[in-house]
Amino acid sequence: MAGGDWNVRLDTVAAAKEIADLTRAFESMTRQLVDQRDRLLQAERVAAWRELARRLAHELKNPLFPLRLTVDNLRRARALAPQEFDEVFEESLTTLAAGLASLNTVIARFSDFSRMPAPQFGPVRVNDLVRETLDLFRAQAEAPGGGRQRGQGADADPARVNIVMDLQDDAGVVQADAEQIARALQNLVLNAFDAMPAGGDLVVRTRGAPDSVRIDVADTGSGLTDEERRRLFTPYYTTKQHGTGLGLAIVQSVVADHHGRISVDGGSERGTTFHLDLPRERPA
Repeated sequence: MAGGDWNVRLDTVAAAKEIADLTRAFESMTRQLVDQRDRLLQAERVAAWRELARRLAHELKNPLFPLRLTVDNLRRARALAPQEFDEVFEESLTTLAAGLASLNTVIARFSDFSRMPAPQFGPVRVNDLVRETLDLFRAQAEAPGGGRQRGQGADADPARVNIVMDLQDDAGVVQADAEQIARALQNLVLNAFDAMPAGGDLVVRTRGAPDSVRIDVADTGSGLTDEERRRLFTPYYTTKQHGTGLGLAIVQSVVADHHGRISVDGGSERGTTFHLDLPRERPA
């Protein structure tokens, strides 16, 4: 049962009375647990579908609203002079094209999440993968004035993110899908950037163990509330004004496909650290 097989049954034929009573009580408890688990799983599936429908409706509604206004403007513009109508028509085409592109982006993100491919395992040097991933973000982190400002006014310092690598030399190799693990790391780094709009420190460290390698991604942002911690990996849940809430859900999906573990530390008054543990050997 501890290993996940809740259908195990015990033989009471040759048991003494006390052991037989204990066995029957154990069997009754097991049936109740299985029944409760099945009901819980069903409730979770219903809740997940409701959350999916709510999030998808929200994401599609945002780009649809300006499209509807544009169509109404075109209808009213028919009464204008030809030159004026041409100007409205060109502006409307630009708006329609932008709105349709936004819809395509939303649909593509949802489609990508629903079609996560099976990992293609191979030897991956974790430290090399971390370096390659962080190199993609150095320009964004170091660009003067490239982000939001720490203060107000013309003399405010540019919001920069200081990237720190703390890589154990002998962290070693894991059997993994390099592309998928890189994608998971990119999502964690982007999440850290979003958590530090006024700048801060991004620390990525690796630590090797006999059977696994741990990758930590830590930021010095505002941390997490209890509600955010509970729903952090829920698909389509986000507290941001942009995005679909799929980044951390994709990370969890990738880690689960590699039979790894992901956990998070951080309260509402300090930064957040994600711990990603990957087994060295390919899962059976």
